[in-house]
Amino acid sequence: MLLSAVLLVSCCVTGGAVKDDAPIIIVPGFIEPMLGINIDEKNEEQLWPFTVPTLVGKILSDFPVLAARLAGLAVGNFDRFGTRLGQDAWDILYKLTCNPDGSSDYGIESFPQDPAQTTVRYLKNHKSGKYLPMAAFSKEIAAGYDADRTFVFCYNSQLDSLALATQLRAYIAAVKDYTGAEKVRLCSHSYGGQILAAYFFQYPDDCDAEKAVMIFPALAGTDAIKHILEADTDVPFDDIVFFLENLLKSPLSLETLISDKLCSEISEFASYGLAEVVEMWRYWGSMYALCSNEYYDALKAEFLDPVESAPIIEANDIIHYEMMPNLQSIFENCQAKGIPVSIISGSGVQECLGGDDNTDVLLPTKYATGAECAKYGAHFSDGYEPKGTVCDDPAHRHVSPAMDIDASTAFLPENTWFVEHAFHGGYGVQDYTMNLIEKLLLTDEITDVYSDPAFPQFNYSDNVNLGVLYGFDASQIGYLSADDHAIVIKNLNKLAPIKVLSVTASGLDLDFDAGKSLLVLPGQSVTIPFSGDVPAVKAQRTDITVKYMEGFSVNTMTRGFTVDNA
Repeated sequence: MLLSAVLLVSCCVTGGAVKDDAPIIIVPGFIEPMLGINIDEKNEEQLWPFTVPTLVGKILSDFPVLAARLAGLAVGNFDRFGTRLGQDAWDILYKLTCNPDGSSDYGIESFPQDPAQTTVRYLKNHKSGKYLPMAAFSKEIAAGYDADRTFVFCYNSQLDSLALATQLRAYIAAVKDYTGAEKVRLCSHSYGGQILAAYFFQYPDDCDAEKAVMIFPALAGTDAIKHILEADTDVPFDDIVFFLENLLKSPLSLETLISDKLCSEISEFASYGLAEVVEMWRYWGSMYALCSNEYYDALKAEFLDPVESAPIIEANDIIHYEMMPNLQSIFENCQAKGIPVSIISGSGVQECLGGDDNTDVLLPTKYATGAECAKYGAHFSDGYEPKGTVCDDPAHRHVSPAMDIDASTAFLPENTWFVEHAFHGGYGVQDYTMNLIEKLLLTDEITDVYSDPAFPQFNYSDNVNLGVLYGFDASQIGYLSADDHAIVIKNLNKLAPIKVLSVTASGLDLDFDAGKSLLVLPGQSVTIPFSGDVPAVKAQRTDITVKYMEGFSVNTMTRGFTVDNA
């Protein structure tokens, strides 16, 4: 169950006036559209997301076996329990399988693409409104804008991004006709970002978009597809803690409740369960579209027959050999036509199914943005100079404070924002990220990463489960210079106070006066002065660690900062 949630995670206040009344089209992520048979008819069969009655019925019918397998966990039989859960999942979802050519024997479809039936207001009021794609985000945007002019492109996520781009083009035309608008604003998440890129790739002369905002986009795929198709998982300890804290929206650290042994057992259980359902995805065109270029050729050779699966291969060869290598020029063409494209990416988390990339849990940051990235937990050497392959302006600060991202190589260096520890599907609980999305989408106040000091190119998530957020008093967040004389620490917990116990800076002779301990009320900040000299260096990394007490728990938060004081 945990693995399913990890795999499938793919959802505010406007800072300025709404630009105009151009309708918004939301292109949601891979798992968000509803799939079924005879959708919206009296005899409809909803397959995804599976309904509570379906799940409860399966559990009850299989309860004796499940109970026995659950009891076996006590003696380490994770393989048998994982296998049984996988078999039950297959019994519920098997109709979602495709033929070797990518077609479906069951007539799978998504929610209708009629604009009148896909406004946020209509979807909220529909009988399946609880499964509204991008629910939290759609509702927030509609609240700040207009639920009747905010539309959701509902698509069949079995299909590759080229096929869906063609459908999106038709949907844009239908929304324009329905509203009488000349242009639309496009906002995408995850796989929706790749669909949007495929639309711009296939139809480079279209000028129907007023702007495009991509949230954690799967532009160049993810290595997680390899782990899914090969049923080979290795769930990292940090990711399990991070995922559960996000899932529970916990302000308290769960790190002490989870052991390395439990992580290995979860990975074993997940692999056995995944092996039972992997055949469901084998011939989905979208799975290969979402695969990174690094593994595409190998997975294509392993799982697809060159004759039987020719339609899947033909489309995905175009995606991987023609579209993905040219994402920069695709977006630059948009900019040249007056269509601003903005990208928001997460970073600073290890990939959920194994690997050592810097990710937002699911998507490697390098694939989502084109930026050069150090591996997870690593960083560039002190004095690092940006590569400047896309932006070579020495006045532009395109290296992250943690010195693990070089955005000078990104597809759009001036229009890409990075939020450290932003969870792939959890931006709806991050005020900072939601505010940035709405600013970019609903106003013209932000044109690039320099437009608003409140939204720098690199920032930290303010998700409550991270405990504290901190930066120095005079410098941009993440940086330290001689102008700084204190650190400002915010309590992200909105319900309970914390006590700051100590602050330390690795490799620097700075003394932070935390007193006996400083009480910080919920949502409030405290300013702690420091003494000592900030060294006259350029691009030197230091780790700033804040130790604090939350309830009866003593927690620490460590973040990479750049000393920039040459």
